[in-house]
Amino acid sequence: MTEASLVLAADIGGTHSRVSLIARADRTFKPLSVHHYRKYRNADFSGLVEILDDFLSDADSQEIGGASIAAAGYFIGDDLVAANIPWPVSLADVRTKLELDNVCAINDFVAVAYGTQYLNPAEVLVMNRQAARPEHGPVAVVGPGTGLGASVLIQGPNGPAALNTEAGQTAFAPETDLEIEIYKVLRARFGFVSVERLLSGPGLLNLYRALAEVSGRSAPLDTPEAISLAAVNDADGEAKETLALFCELLGSASGNFALSYGARGGLYLAGGILPKIREFLLESRFMDCFTDKGEMRPFLEAIPVNLIDHGQLGVIGAAGWYLDSLSYS
Repeated sequence: MTEASLVLAADIGGTHSRVSLIARADRTFKPLSVHHYRKYRNADFSGLVEILDDFLSDADSQEIGGASIAAAGYFIGDDLVAANIPWPVSLADVRTKLELDNVCAINDFVAVAYGTQYLNPAEVLVMNRQAARPEHGPVAVVGPGTGLGASVLIQGPNGPAALNTEAGQTAFAPETDLEIEIYKVLRARFGFVSVERLLSGPGLLNLYRALAEVSGRSAPLDTPEAISLAAVNDADGEAKETLALFCELLGSASGNFALSYGARGGLYLAGGILPKIREFLLESRFMDCFTDKGEMRPFLEAIPVNLIDHGQLGVIGAAGWYLDSLSYS
């Protein structure tokens, strides 16, 4: 593959898939140039190949030299193992469709983490402007959407590398009496209670219903979208309480993640939910819960916390990872 060749980059999430044709603008690692981009709703298609069919129907695909598939989950051989994607994903099918041998795969949040290198400062909202400037160190990315994604970008001797994590599948650790009661409700329902059971779209609904059960009240709202909309519009007290607790739990979990990886380079908040509740999040106790880690508070107060609407960032990161892997090989 030459430097001028296009990379077909796909970012396959639980609800939406994004596909783009991307090329390196010059021989440096950045910037990357997005030639064509489309966002798809997964429920409207029977699989990734059908999405690629639609994408390629109005894109100039003659110069595609390789493909990078970022997906929520992990690959065993050519096959994706994922809890939140509605149909199977096979790299063999993608190779056949594109008539390419150069098809690689990474986790979707690995791609988002890798893509943070290409962010324009205007695309980033720093939630704690009093924090120190980012240090040279690991960069953490956390994002609630259909699931809870997380990754870490580190600088190695051969360039940057993003680590695949399953932080969303770690055990939820309640801290307050209310959280303990919610945990009991969720444990009775699910058995093991992962962080993702609360910090995701489905998790917001779980949290709303568990709060209602603990409080002995009804839970008439039946979708995460209805809960978040009612909360941000101040139209339902129970929804507002739920979303406030969601933000607090996300702050605590993000602080744990930043501590675990020593993320002195900063924390980025991504995913499909947060841009829709942006002002609510900024006014919440997220930052209080992020830093409330005892003796480690000064460490966390120094970490810049950045809110991003990652949009094209997943496909840009997937393409950048692919192109850089060619440069380092």
